[in-house]
Order: sequence, then structure tokens, then C-alpha cells
Amino acid sequence: MAPAVATRKPARPEHIIQLKGNLAEVDRLLEIHSEIAGATVGRKYKVEVLNRSALVLLVACWEAFVEDLATNAFDFLLKNSDSPDVFSKRVLVAATRELRTDPDESRIWAIAGDNWKRVLAMHRDATLKRYVGKLNTPRPEQVDSLFEELIGLRSLSKEWSWQKNPNADVLERLGHLIKRRGAIAHRVSEGAAVHKAYVRRSAEMIIRTSSISSNRVRDHLKIQTGKLPWRQITAGSAK
Repeated sequence: MAPAVATRKPARPEHIIQLKGNLAEVDRLLEIHSEIAGATVGRKYKVEVLNRSALVLLVACWEAFVEDLATNAFDFLLKNSDSPDVFSKRVLVAATRELRTDPDESRIWAIAGDNWKRVLAMHRDATLKRYVGKLNTPRPEQVDSLFEELIGLRSLSKEWSWQKNPNADVLERLGHLIKRRGAIAHRVSEGAAVHKAYVRRSAEMIIRTSSISSNRVRDHLKIQTGKLPWRQITAGSAK
């Protein structure tokens, strides 16, 4: 009887590893706040700039995570497919739109042979630039459009819920966080004070939302390719 072949366990997702590293910088800003002002209860003066900086950095962590997850998911599909059929019809139509509307009708032959992978890779870059560009902080609706256009996964943001945190509340909190970040980034100082507790609660929300997103995309890729791209993440821990 032949010996059993060991099944290789999927790797820990790189987008989660990167997220944890980035969030450590947010934690460090909050630690500096405590070192300067102490940990006693009450409003601290002349250190709120650290909380504002931590909030801006936190949203940057979210932006980077969305881009990393989308890129990793798309590249996994591209690497583990022998034909473009693994991508949804919407993705394929979007990827070839420029070729089909080009005045030079011969350009459609750019997808001949294995060139369809190059065309799809160009679609990936253009889509990421459009949804995760410098002025496009990924709000829930933008995240949904990004993943649908890149890998055919619809309504990812509807998965963002957990105990005592219904989906509507999570979407509202994320929208509020992004709005506050915009106010700080454009005006340096916004009207309402940014408290350390708010930043910590928001960071927990980002961790949970990212864990859920990673797992949902993982399941979608498994359905599309029959292969697991990465390890499942314990909800809320990013481990």
C-alpha cells in the first residue's frame, strides 16, 4: 500500500501579515500618547495630534489591505487558470472593452493565445488605479465594485457583521471613520476631538472586517479554481 501523500497546508495570507505590520504602527502612536500623557482617565492636552495621526494611518492601513487582497485574489485566479473561463463574464467584458472599441479593429487579436493573461493583468492594474487611487478611499460601495470587477465576487461588504455588530452598523462606522479621516487630512484639525478609545475601536473594526473579507474571498477562489489560496483567518484576530 502506497504511503499517504501529505497535503500541504495553505500559507498564511500575505495581505493579513502586511495588515498586522501596518497596524503595529497605529498601536505605536497610541503608545506614545500614553507615554507622554499617562494612562489616567480624562482628556489629555497637546497630544491629540497623535490620535489624529493614528486615525489617518488606520485608514491608510485599510486602503492598503483592500488593494493587497484584491491583487492577491486576482493573481491567484490568473495563475491557477488554463483559460479565461475561470473569470466571470463581467470581468471578461470589462477587460476587453478597450480592445473591442479601439478604432484599430485588429487589436482584438491581442487576446490570441496566452495573451489573454496579459490583457487581464492590464485590466487589474487599471481597476485598482480607479478604485484604490490617491483620491479614492475604499468605502463599502467602492470595495464591492472593485471585487466584482476584478474577480466576479459580488457584494463583499454585506459579509461584514459579527456578534452585536449588524452589517448596517459596521457600514455606518466605516463610513464615519473614512469621513473623519478626510476631514483631518484636508483641514489638519477637525471640530470634534479624536479620542484614543475611538481609534482603538476603529482598529478592532478594521481587523474584523479584514478577516471576514479574506475568508470570503478565499471561499470564492476555492469555488472558482478548486484550490485554496491561503489559510482561513480566525474572525477578529487576524491570525
